[in-house]
Amino acid sequence: MIDAFISHLYRSAPSIAPDKYRVWALEQLTSVIEFDAAFWGTGNQTHIHFHYVDQVGLDDKYVEHLESTMAINPIKDEVLNNLDLPIDMADVVEDKVFYRSELYHTLFKPYGIERILAAAHLEMDSGLYTLISLYRFDRDHPFSLQEKQLQKQLMFHLVAAISHASFLHLRVGQVLQDTQGQECAALCDLTGCFHDVHPSFMTLLYEHFSRRNIYSLPIDIPDALAHAALSTEVDPDRLYTVISHDLVFELTLMGSLVKVGLRPLGPLDKLSAREKEIVQLVCKGLTFKEVAKKLQLAPSTISNHLYRVYDKLAISSRSELAQLMGPAQDAV
Repeated sequence: MIDAFISHLYRSAPSIAPDKYRVWALEQLTSVIEFDAAFWGTGNQTHIHFHYVDQVGLDDKYVEHLESTMAINPIKDEVLNNLDLPIDMADVVEDKVFYRSELYHTLFKPYGIERILAAAHLEMDSGLYTLISLYRFDRDHPFSLQEKQLQKQLMFHLVAAISHASFLHLRVGQVLQDTQGQECAALCDLTGCFHDVHPSFMTLLYEHFSRRNIYSLPIDIPDALAHAALSTEVDPDRLYTVISHDLVFELTLMGSLVKVGLRPLGPLDKLSAREKEIVQLVCKGLTFKEVAKKLQLAPSTISNHLYRVYDKLAISSRSELAQLMGPAQDAV
């Protein structure tokens, strides 16, 4: 049954939007571990704050209450010191002490939570940590040893499956570049906080940025993209490009998140939008006159643009241009 559940997590990834996947996964999890409510939060290791939260059976205020009571929550250190190992509150604090505690009466009792099983996972490169907590409302129904072992087995796959789902939906890397094949990707929110990061993405950041630890996008989200996210007419294919530290960040909206493609700056990135448009057509084999007609420009204008392209790229012929374009010309 467990193998079938794990397979279901991965096989279903292409059909579920990444920003809906975690709630869906928690709902599926009830088929192997019984619980009444659940919390799935992601933050970074610099401080205890969840910038991305999904919940089942809880209200939107729960995360605020959880964070505000971290200082008196005895399970916190046990979870952080035993990564990927489910921790039962009953194994940390005796029931008679827990049910008289300020934590219970402040945080858990108002939500009807009587039993808690929590586990955390940390991605060392990005500093992202994930907390998954399962809750039961029946005090007389504690989590069994078998259920704890199941949660331990499934913790890795729950985290890996959401990453798998995220990157299946990412389309990174654009044409007109000689760095094709070196793309990598991340998901972040509109503040730049990472929600999921491909390892090669972090490798490139650390190679080009001097900051010792990078726990969020090291560039500002373009204002135009942030404004578009609030618009009722969002173009999911609209690409926003930011060049920084010899890297090209290519950002597009994906639901409530931002998908970020990252690659090294290449020679073709020196071209203007019009020059790239002309290069695309020329590399398809069109003559100056055909390109001019298609773009409604004079042939001499096309010739002048192409001359500037040759100068920027330090080449002197169409064959060199086609070679520099490489596989990109087949994609346009």
